[in-house]
Amino acid sequence: MMNGISGVGHVGIAVTNIEKSLEFYRDVVGLKLTGLWGKPYRKNRQCFVRIDNMHHNIVFFEIDETVDRAGLDTTDTAKRQKPGLHHIAFEFPEREDWLLALESVKAKGIPFVSGPYVHGHEADYYEADDNGMGFVGGSGSHAFYICDPDGNRLEFYCWMMKVTQKSIAAPNPDL
Repeated sequence: MMNGISGVGHVGIAVTNIEKSLEFYRDVVGLKLTGLWGKPYRKNRQCFVRIDNMHHNIVFFEIDETVDRAGLDTTDTAKRQKPGLHHIAFEFPEREDWLLALESVKAKGIPFVSGPYVHGHEADYYEADDNGMGFVGGSGSHAFYICDPDGNRLEFYCWMMKVTQKSIAAPNPDL
């Protein structure tokens, strides 16, 4: 077991077109470019982007130029039926900032693939699954989801609960 981990450092994503991904993550998500590298230093291009002043939070790895793009699955990652990335979540410390992001996405005409809603039992939003169950296990966070140009699902949320004891939202916590 590894003790002392303080957080997720960064996420690497395979992309079909670095320029398209960089434009989306800059203009929609608000990330900043650190650097873009290609030949002769790298066989395939890589791009590092960041949220604030840390060197990078996300790395784009461009798929080899010899790969047929027409055969790639760029549907919503949450709906793909294979192992891999489901989504990446970006946290807003304040609800006001989350609401401004929600309005910004709407104004840009980017479709929501899920939400906005509250992840939890206290929400007004309940969607029964095939077993007649409503939303379970939620943290109480407010969230909405969109997809990037390659279909990678992105979550934007605020108000994640802390787990300090067993509860309806954390029934089996390691404490």
